[in-house]
Order: sequence, then structure tokens, then C-alpha cells
Amino acid sequence: MSALPHLAHVPMPLAGDGSSVAHVVRALTHEHARRGGRSTVVTSHNREATYPDATMLPVDYTENCPRTHFTTAEYRQDWALGALLVERPHAARLFEPAARALAATAPDWVIVHEGHYAVTSLPLFRRMLPPRTRIALHLHNAISGSVLRPELTHLLRAADALVSVSAFMAEGVRRRAWFDEAKLITVPNGVDLERFPAVEREPRPQGAPLRLLFVGQVAPHKGVHLLLGALAAMGRHAEHLETRIVGSSELRESESLSDYERELRAIATSVRGSVTFEPYRSQAGVSELYRWADVVAVPSQAEPFGMVPLEAMASGALVLGNHSGALPEVLGQAGRLVEPTVAGWVDALTTLSRAQVEGARSAASARGRSFTWERSHTALLEGLQRLDATG
Repeated sequence: MSALPHLAHVPMPLAGDGSSVAHVVRALTHEHARRGGRSTVVTSHNREATYPDATMLPVDYTENCPRTHFTTAEYRQDWALGALLVERPHAARLFEPAARALAATAPDWVIVHEGHYAVTSLPLFRRMLPPRTRIALHLHNAISGSVLRPELTHLLRAADALVSVSAFMAEGVRRRAWFDEAKLITVPNGVDLERFPAVEREPRPQGAPLRLLFVGQVAPHKGVHLLLGALAAMGRHAEHLETRIVGSSELRESESLSDYERELRAIATSVRGSVTFEPYRSQAGVSELYRWADVVAVPSQAEPFGMVPLEAMASGALVLGNHSGALPEVLGQAGRLVEPTVAGWVDALTTLSRAQVEGARSAASARGRSFTWERSHTALLEGLQRLDATG
């Protein structure tokens, strides 16, 4: 093998440019190219996704799934056969075009990026790829709960490496399956320091409200209802906050609102302070939001890692995040952890002061800017090379 391996990435089949997985793959392939390495990325022929530093390998994922989802009957068939340790005929076979295309390129490593069901494809990749090609499962999201311990243990045997974005994610897999700990590589996500520069902020007028931001997917697991419920419960104390909720129910612009988005707007009518809702912003458009914000709220229920808190801290904002998931290890001492209840958020928001926000900027920026993509790529490369050396 050459000094730098040929890495092939398989994002989720429906991952467009707006997904966090696509963002991670773009960053890792950029770092790999910067060091002289070669990357290939499998993309769906009918989804908009760009990876400028990699060879893009479009495949037709509709070959085995003509829809953007499986039917209830197909899910049930998958669950039943998976429980018997039989290859799932729908979720696993979805990846067959990707495995076939990669077999012809014979990369050194194929990195399959988990999006709840990708783990079910590992035996298929093992069967279809050349013996010399090794396989890694990159754990961004929780594996589907339909994959029970015996099946998950069986599936993970087909992987030569397990790449976890956080200790929280690794522990989640440990609780659900037996696997060889030597295969585990921890690769935290990073921050694009050019896109999110450390800048001097203009001083705000005395008595001006604190600027509070939520940015991301507006869905129940992101906990926006906790934030707005707290603002509504604060009464007049919410008047010292100017709040922006930026995002949509999907990771793209949408003309219609989901039931959850309508519910949030109804809650906002009870908030004494200013609350505005804005649609999805692409990665290119969020840096301005962080520079605007004094405080960024991350009320996610079980964040696997969290790009938003890193980018916000790197931009000098104080981050308030739920005391759950990977947020404690991401924020360290530079952010504030909040009990994941409405009462917890009421307490955190009512005790905020401008002096606290200003005093936290330096530590927040230093913490966020310590997570570089160069560091992430180095951790990935060293882990893969360690496994190559040990066979």
C-alpha cells in the first residue's frame, strides 16, 4: 500500500449537500487531497451532492429501491430476516450498486457512513469487494433499534474498523453488540476555520437584548420545543432575549411546514420576547448567523457529536447544550450544560447575562478552534494505518 491509502466513502444514499454526513465527507476528502491522497465518493445519480476533492462515482440506488423509502411490509421483512441473521433483502441490497461500482476501482479502504441502516450492508460489501479492500463503518448516527444484539454483532464482524465521532457513540454500540475493541477509531468532527473565522465583535448598546440562536433541522429530536417552551414559561424575563429559529423540517428549503413546525409557531405566540422563524440555510450561509449570535442553543435529545456547537464556539458564541448525548465531551468547560427539560432551560436562560456571554467568548473560541479537520483526518489515517499494520 502507498503511504496514503485510496479511501472510498459511501455516504447515505439520500445524502444531499445539506446533510452533516456530506459535510464530513467533503472535509475529510479535502484534507486527504491536501496531503496528496486519493479519494472516491459514491453518490446517488439523482441527488445533488458535490465533492470537489474526490472522484465522484454516481450509481443508481433506485435499482433495488425505486422509491425514497421502504414500505412497512419491506421493513417488517427486513426485521424478521435480520433477526434470523439473514441478509436484509431491502436495506442491505440498497447498497448493491455502490458495492459493485467500488469493486471495479478496488480502493484500499471503503468507509460506509452510517445513517441508521447502513450497517446492514457490511456483509454485502465484504462479499462483493476484492479481498484486499478493507471496510470501515463510520458511526455518525445511532444504528436503527430494529437491529438487535445478535444481528448487530454478526454485522460488525464484516467491518475491519469502526470509526466513531464521539465516546458517546462508541458506548452506544458497546451496549448493543460485542465487537473487537481493537477495531475502534475515535475521529471527532472538525471545523472549517476559514469559513468560521475568529472575528472581533462590535460592542452592543447597554441594555440591548441578548441574541439567541437555534440553527439546524427543525425536528422533535432536535428539541426546539424545549427551547420555545422555556421562553414561553419565562414571562417578562424573555424580553431580554432576541431569538431566531433558523432551519426547516428537512435539510433543504421547503415551501410547506411540518406539523411540528406549526406547533412551534403556536408556542412562540406565548413568548414575551422577539422570536423569528427562518428557513433552512446551507453550510455557506450559517457563518453570518454565528457572528450575529451571542448565545447558541443546542437542545438536542441525544446529539451524536454536534457540528453546530463546534462552529458556534469557533465563531465566539456561548453555547448552551443539553446535558445529554455527546454534548458534554464536545463543550468541555467552554459551554454551559443544561438539564434537558423545560425547567432546565428556563433556569439557564433566566440566569444569562451579557457579562457572562462576553467573558465566555475567548474560551469558547479556543475550544471550537481546537477541533480542526486536519486533526480529524490525522486520527482517521493513523487508526486505519494501525489496523493495516496489525492485519
